[in-house]
Amino acid sequence: MPCPDFLRRVLMPTWTDLSPSLSLKEARLWSLVLASRFVPYRMWQKPESEGGGYSVQVQDWFAERAADEIRLFLAENVPDGRGLELVDLRPASGWVPTLFVMFLFVLFFWVYGRAYPGFGLYPNLWLKLGSADAGAILSGQWWRLATALTLHANGSHLAGNALIGGVFVWLACRRLGSGLAWFLTILAGVLGNLMNSMALGVHHNAIGFSTATFGAAGILAAIAPFGVGGGIHGLGRGSLVRRFLIFIRSALIPVAAGLGLLAMLGAGEETDLGAHLFGFLSGLGLGFVSGFLATRFGLPGKGMDAGLFMAALAIPAFAWMWAWLA
Repeated sequence: MPCPDFLRRVLMPTWTDLSPSLSLKEARLWSLVLASRFVPYRMWQKPESEGGGYSVQVQDWFAERAADEIRLFLAENVPDGRGLELVDLRPASGWVPTLFVMFLFVLFFWVYGRAYPGFGLYPNLWLKLGSADAGAILSGQWWRLATALTLHANGSHLAGNALIGGVFVWLACRRLGSGLAWFLTILAGVLGNLMNSMALGVHHNAIGFSTATFGAAGILAAIAPFGVGGGIHGLGRGSLVRRFLIFIRSALIPVAAGLGLLAMLGAGEETDLGAHLFGFLSGLGLGFVSGFLATRFGLPGKGMDAGLFMAALAIPAFAWMWAWLA
């Protein structure tokens, strides 16, 4: 079947069963095959009125490709009595990339926290140049939206953001892959700082990664209803209204949990509630878009995920270059 245009794929998807009925083990295996070949799918438990069991469904325009991938896999993996294992080829989502980024934050804190008289570099200069000064941002110094995420007031401020932020981003990495999760987290932090500057006005100033931390929390809350990274894609079958109600019902608990977390960790007397709130809202928006697109087109492959990870690292690096050259 020819692939329809983009809007039809996103707004009017249709799904086809690859097999009338499968066991749970077979359905999971087939799902992993499709995920490893970057074919969007969803696993569906059939009601008893339809015979029970499970089915793996793909959009109509992926049906031929999906069937070919399953046939090739079965032909190349004829059971021989020794069991069967399939290597998971989905994006890497371990803890190493997140630990590496947190190490970079600590290293950068150590570097800019020292004076270098020979170069005319002092800690207060970095803070003056890179903080989220709303007046400067709204005057065109856009690099501050990203550089402020890399600056911290002291060691305890850094440690808290590294520990709490690292956990949330790592959880997002497990669902989306390290590259996409980190790219969205940094982007949520940038958007959160922008909205906070616009909301609080020119006299506001802030630093810290916590805006991006709550962005990661928002991303996790938003992708939960879509089942992204959990092996089940989509919001069921039926009318658009029914699927919308399923989404709202599925989103209530994770979004409420995120708001509770915001109230517990992000609303103290010495914290920037606006940055945390807008970071969380930015994460919700980005997570919703990512979850929606993942149900239609699948998650990025390993190559693209690696590229997104490098892009996430490049955003603050480029911002600092811009700051020093401006």
